[in-house]
Amino acid sequence: MSESEGTPGRGWGMSAEEAARLSRHVAGASASGLPLGPGLRALAEESRRGGFRNALNDLADRLERGEPLDEAVASGAGWAPAHLGGMVRAGVRAGDLGGVLERFQAVSRVGSDLRRSFRIGLAYPILAVALTLVVFLLVDMLIVDRFENIFRDFGVPLPTMTIVLLAISHLVRFLGPFLIAGFLALLVAWAVFGLVSSRAARNALIARIPVVGSLWRYTAWSEFCHLLAMLIESKVPLPEALRMTGEAVEDRGIDRACRSMARSVEGGRALSAAMAGGVGDRDDSGAIRRAMPRGLPRLLKWAEDRAAVAEVLRVAGETFQARSRAEAAFGGAAAGFLAVVAVIVGFFVVVVGMFLPLITLVSRLSG
Repeated sequence: MSESEGTPGRGWGMSAEEAARLSRHVAGASASGLPLGPGLRALAEESRRGGFRNALNDLADRLERGEPLDEAVASGAGWAPAHLGGMVRAGVRAGDLGGVLERFQAVSRVGSDLRRSFRIGLAYPILAVALTLVVFLLVDMLIVDRFENIFRDFGVPLPTMTIVLLAISHLVRFLGPFLIAGFLALLVAWAVFGLVSSRAARNALIARIPVVGSLWRYTAWSEFCHLLAMLIESKVPLPEALRMTGEAVEDRGIDRACRSMARSVEGGRALSAAMAGGVGDRDDSGAIRRAMPRGLPRLLKWAEDRAAVAEVLRVAGETFQARSRAEAAFGGAAAGFLAVVAVIVGFFVVVVGMFLPLITLVSRLSG
């Protein structure tokens, strides 16, 4: 790897989607029996220049030097997320590296697909509202002010709708610079926050937003349940499985809760008791209660009595996944409906508010 491409671990970490993409390639190579090093280099050539491409070349270098795959991934500190190395170790221990990584890739795709479908559902309403605002601003700057002067000069009595339209126009002209400055400040703040914070911190912040937050929480809970079930089935020790799951989900609240539960399990408590909290450090118990779904500890207690924890977690994950899809569908439909209403109301107020006094003026001039 050339020095011009940089060192993969310097200030950069592999995202969950990139880790899933790498795991898919490793799983395919493992299943086919093909050498992994050349395959990683071929994948790097198909990738854009940047951290992910550098990481692939770095991993290929380590494998061609004779390092085992799990050690090569674990030694890629700075670019390889800990949960990816844990998945590889779990697959090696289970003697089914390809199967474990394929299941991990499938679970990782669930969250990204749900969030992508929600973004696509919001794209049209946001575009419609944005175009409506642009048209209104153009009408306000080019037409409304001139019509207002005409109505005032001729002393035309103004109906309520026209008065409302003119008041909105005055307010927009007065607050316009402040609104634009505030919007730009929010964009800059979000960009800076994205640079200085982790993806887990951003997801935790999004989870607090009304409507959108519920979708993010259900998606994160679905990923948590599916990943933890997969790791338990792969015979990963429960504390390690909890820590790996917390990092893989990429939500700061869930990550902290998983670390707290891992410590509690290492102290001898069952998973259901650790998730229910109430014993030990108060901050840890509060973090677990805030991050985890309330009814899940009772389900896990029932599952532990029947040695069916992985199965119950998988069912719970599918339930949260269905709720997330329903939230995404509802959010997209509600946003689309509100966008249509906003466009119709805006068009009605502008057209009727301008033309009612204009009709009165024309009648006076012609009579």
